[in-house]
Amino acid sequence: MFTCAGILHAQTDKTPYSSQGLGNLTEPGLIHNAGMAGLGIATGSGLHINNVNPALLYQNSLSAFDAAFKIEYKDMAKGDESASNLSGGLAYGVFAFPIINNRWSMSIGISPFSQVDYKIEERRITASDDMANLTKEGSGGLSRIHFSNGIRLFKGLAVGVKTSYLFGSVIDDLSILPITGDNLNLVTSYNENTFYNGIVLEPALHYSLKTGNNATLNLGVVYQPETRLNATRNVNFENRQIGMGQMVSSDTIVHDENGNVVLPQKLGIGLALDKYLKYMVGVDFSMQQWGDFGAYQADSEDGIRTNDDLQNAYTLAVGGQIIPDVTSVNSYLKRVAYRAGVRYSMTPFNVNNTQIADLGFTFGFSLPMNNLSSLNLSFEAGTRGTTENNLIRENYFKAGLGISFNDRWFIRRKYD
Repeated sequence: MFTCAGILHAQTDKTPYSSQGLGNLTEPGLIHNAGMAGLGIATGSGLHINNVNPALLYQNSLSAFDAAFKIEYKDMAKGDESASNLSGGLAYGVFAFPIINNRWSMSIGISPFSQVDYKIEERRITASDDMANLTKEGSGGLSRIHFSNGIRLFKGLAVGVKTSYLFGSVIDDLSILPITGDNLNLVTSYNENTFYNGIVLEPALHYSLKTGNNATLNLGVVYQPETRLNATRNVNFENRQIGMGQMVSSDTIVHDENGNVVLPQKLGIGLALDKYLKYMVGVDFSMQQWGDFGAYQADSEDGIRTNDDLQNAYTLAVGGQIIPDVTSVNSYLKRVAYRAGVRYSMTPFNVNNTQIADLGFTFGFSLPMNNLSSLNLSFEAGTRGTTENNLIRENYFKAGLGISFNDRWFIRRKYD
């Protein structure tokens, strides 16, 4: 499973907004969470792995494996210009297993943490009042390998922690090609290749209280403290003189130095009301202090680092699910889990003094299979950004297909 790390970036979220910070962040929820706007802080089920709140892992009394693929279609518009993009690939792979039944379970997995994929072309006036074509491109992102534990301390209260190793590289390229002036054959290029790695801890808790009609009121909290990630940056600056379609000279400066970035703290709170294997309604709210983000700074540098114009971000999600009759033998459709939700996010991206908002509507299903396993589908339609202030609006449609295997493993043989 860990050999898939390089493949994860095939699932590319192409957006010009990923040029800021560490790129476009990926939510930790699995396909069943995505069908209800990402809910998972306060609610879980033993039939699915909870990758949002590790405190709820104790509910997995069976060994479970969950993997999925996602695709996304996106229309981007800016003024009279428009473009579309279709991307997709492997989303994640997560495995969970009980240590002490109904008391302590663990999970390990790999998933993308952030994605960078953009290309921006524009015409600029240089310092010498000449015109030049400027091209900015970025690719890469960070992946996450996690190890989580969830323990039920006593009836109603559980605690957990997710330990994640983040790693990956981000490549940013800038090239300038003059179209007027005396240096029409001089091409200037600037390349940054930054590799990140570091450990992130996320403690969590969950409390449940029985109410009337066999329903349960649930409260969940997930916290990620501020963390410093190690970084190594390689900078390549080059002036190339082009003549008769061929490069005739080149002047290159290469620089390589260690440094770090500051990943800001994050807090998530969820509240849900559910009746086991019947219905669930809930709300999740999370916020992250991206205004405290610290962009790359070399270890040899002093002074105040920038936050790359990022702003504090938050997400509000409301959703739920219903299973008409999980024990029905006459109707397969009554055993299907139906999900829906709505999500509003104020992203950390800030362009032209405008913070970018994101609104999405989701729905999904879990189609039961043998041995308590299921086939999971999620769909989301939404919009991010605006065409005002010379910005880009993105209309997108996302679809996910995953499978959850549940079975009892590690059973001692009684007969040989």
